[in-house]
Amino acid sequence: MNFISIIIPTFNEEKYITKCLENWFNQDYPKENYEILIFDGKSTDKTLDVIKELQKKHNFENIKIYTNEKRKQVYAFNEGIKNANGDFFIIFGAHAYPEQDFLKNNIETYQRIKKEEPKLAGVGGIINKISENMSAEIAKVIYSTPLSGGSSFWYAKEGFFSNTVVYGMYDTKMIKESEILFDTDFITGQDFEFNLHLIKEGFKLYTNPNIVSSYYTRSSVKKFIKQTISYGAAKGLMIRKGYFNILWLFPFGFLFMLLSIIITGLLIFIYIMAILIDTIRLLIKTREPLYIALPILLFLFHCLISYGFFKGLIKGNSTFK
Repeated sequence: MNFISIIIPTFNEEKYITKCLENWFNQDYPKENYEILIFDGKSTDKTLDVIKELQKKHNFENIKIYTNEKRKQVYAFNEGIKNANGDFFIIFGAHAYPEQDFLKNNIETYQRIKKEEPKLAGVGGIINKISENMSAEIAKVIYSTPLSGGSSFWYAKEGFFSNTVVYGMYDTKMIKESEILFDTDFITGQDFEFNLHLIKEGFKLYTNPNIVSSYYTRSSVKKFIKQTISYGAAKGLMIRKGYFNILWLFPFGFLFMLLSIIITGLLIFIYIMAILIDTIRLLIKTREPLYIALPILLFLFHCLISYGFFKGLIKGNSTFK
């Protein structure tokens, strides 16, 4: 049976790490066949104490704790790959937790797709968004639509070859032989850039909606705004590095919309109609009243991510310093 390494960066995660690790310890996959590598960025809360207590409680021997001296997640990812003993490794987040069949479904998916696609480097699944307050609920609403410019792992219903995977499981040997690591110029969006780099080099990725994890969305307006601007900056930096995806341009439609007031009303019409149609779709699907505000929320979101995009495009990696 394949051995799997799970790489989890942490920094002051005492609120979330229990749920994360409890679910990892209770996978329907033999405990002796996976390890958990924690890379802690010098937490100042009780994160490490909680981890050690959980390890003792569950008698889980295959857990190792490293100090992430540079603190940023991107460095933890690269160190995790170097220290991974598994046939596969998974990049995961302390703000999330996997379903019980997460490992089993990853392995089964990889083995099945690998038979038809020898260049398969990794597989991933979908994310359920968890909101703890109104700010987090607003973030959940925004990311529920493709018009946010987000990836399909938020809403995919069927399996498909994709240009990125969320909390992906990768073939360790294939990645190490390719010498592709996470680009340390990216403090945000580094996982997306890593996946695009793999695609650019001819590798394949596959998303299976049966591989499920859950993620706690940002719990405050300030954190969400900062994250959104950072995501935009990451996409601007990606374009500087030669990557491009047509979906990235939709959030910047509002800028072209202003220009179109002078030139033509067509872009305004397309922009507004696209948002209204998806708002109606989500209202019918979810029956949640908050989706009525989606047009306004999306417009504000597009403004923020556009600001970040041009900041990243102009300033490059200095945006994150």
